[in-house]
Amino acid sequence: MPLYSKQIQILIVDDEKKACANLRNILLEFVDPGLQIVGEANSTMEAEQLIAIHKPDAIFLDIEMPNENAFHFLERIAPFDFEVIFVTAYEEYAIRAFRLNAIDYILKPISIKDLSTAVQKLKDRIRHKRIIDNKNTSYTELADQVQNKSKYQKIILKDLNAVESVDFRDIYFIEAQGSYSRFIFCKNGKNREMTMSNPLSQYEEMMPGDSFYRVHRSYLINCQQIKKVVSDGNSLVVMKDGTEIPVSRRRYMGLIDFLDCHNYL
Repeated sequence: MPLYSKQIQILIVDDEKKACANLRNILLEFVDPGLQIVGEANSTMEAEQLIAIHKPDAIFLDIEMPNENAFHFLERIAPFDFEVIFVTAYEEYAIRAFRLNAIDYILKPISIKDLSTAVQKLKDRIRHKRIIDNKNTSYTELADQVQNKSKYQKIILKDLNAVESVDFRDIYFIEAQGSYSRFIFCKNGKNREMTMSNPLSQYEEMMPGDSFYRVHRSYLINCQQIKKVVSDGNSLVVMKDGTEIPVSRRRYMGLIDFLDCHNYL
């Protein structure tokens, strides 16, 4: 059986048992009976235990739960390799959910149409992930690259819609977003961005040390892509894509020395 045709394993997490049962029934009776529900958890502690046992492909996660909400839970157990679909009665968390690269955000009472759309997105993402795993270009390979500090000329970037092989020289900068990292780069003459589920510190270790410099706790820049450096009280660099990136006060002189040493000035 091809990797991408395996059953998708799902964990349902909601503090209300009836809500878990309702979601299970809708998923299996009205959306896709081929899904495999590996468990139901009524607390984040129970969810953590079931995740360790079953290693699900995805969790359907309520946000407001006793003792610990979904966001605190995910931050605590990060990094994780399962996908997340939020199922909640609260609209106000949507932006924060999508910043975590969630597949979807479904409001209660659950719409079968919305749930079907979310499951299709989940299938697409998992299919991409399994294909990449099968080609040995997965996040595991990225972790190996980081650990071994291998010097490659390219990096594999992946999100729901695309898998890209990007030359280091075409990256403008990488921005930290919590435990995620946002890449800004040029591909086929167009500026692009993709968000990856690894912290900036890991990418700092694997990027070429003669061209990438950490100018701020949130920014790692490619010095080949600097347009100019501005110092008028608040130091910043202007990248060739026009983005203005702050340079922390304690890193400014180090940046100037780095640019001078590597003949970027």
